[in-house]
Amino acid sequence: MIKTIIVEQLFKPIRLDKYLKKKIKDISREKIINCIKKGKIKIVGKNKIKPSFILKGEEKILLEISDFLDSTKELFSIRPQSIFPEPKILYENKDLLIINKSAGIIVHPTVKNVNNPSIASWFLQKYPFVFDVGEDQLRPGIVHRLDKETSGALILTKNNFIFNYFKNLFKTRKIKKKYIALVKGEIKKQQGIIDLPLIRSKKSHIKRKVVVQKGKGKIALTQYKVLKSYKGYTLLEIFPRTGRTHQIRVHLASIGFPVAGDKMYGKSKKLNKLNLSRHFLHAQTISFVLPSGKLIKAEAPLPEDLKNILRQIELKID
Repeated sequence: MIKTIIVEQLFKPIRLDKYLKKKIKDISREKIINCIKKGKIKIVGKNKIKPSFILKGEEKILLEISDFLDSTKELFSIRPQSIFPEPKILYENKDLLIINKSAGIIVHPTVKNVNNPSIASWFLQKYPFVFDVGEDQLRPGIVHRLDKETSGALILTKNNFIFNYFKNLFKTRKIKKKYIALVKGEIKKQQGIIDLPLIRSKKSHIKRKVVVQKGKGKIALTQYKVLKSYKGYTLLEIFPRTGRTHQIRVHLASIGFPVAGDKMYGKSKKLNKLNLSRHFLHAQTISFVLPSGKLIKAEAPLPEDLKNILRQIELKID
């Protein structure tokens, strides 16, 4: 079986092996390099290529799946399936929809859990024609993501034109998002900006951490505003100015106020006294301008499980 990847317009040239590693995250770079050398990866119009071949955009890459991945052809596709509860649609037109994602469901699977229910598998069942939208068949129409335990507004795209349009909006920071978070501790400063670069943790490929060494890490900016103060907790509005993995959770933990219920970045792996079943983080609003110039703003109401947590805590009297 041959899989074709058409390289999108690139802002800067990139090595073939590095490009494929970004595309296929669950395969090692060593495996990719080995397959290139064996001729299992080809570029249309080129007789012989090396891992260091420089891509400039719009090249057509051919992958011999059976040899390349030593697995089944299902590795590059997901099975359409329903999920419960079904996501509520906040906005929809012919090009996209915005849903209110529930906590506990992944946005898209990886090679290791390709058959697990996900937003992507639900989207594919509802709109079968989106199977080839985007850059990865494991993520049809998915242009951004929310963590499994984070609820809220999520954009899904129905065609490649709008996928690339939103990809550019995210890259140029023209998507505005607001989150609601409950953090452990009482923040005295009513508003602020956390400006700390992030890098991948050496201990885990999933975790991220802040880095203070100049010139290291990826720029990450998180703005916050206090909504309410409680005894031992603070309710915040969060405005991420960049979109790094786990950015909000890492940033808040780094200043000593981890998101309540966050088992990865909180000081304790045990759930807190609020008996939270997940971390208290919700993507409440998302707004952007369509190609037509129309402004769209969608709001996902705070879910009942988080409302119940707020009912448990006493409003702090200043």
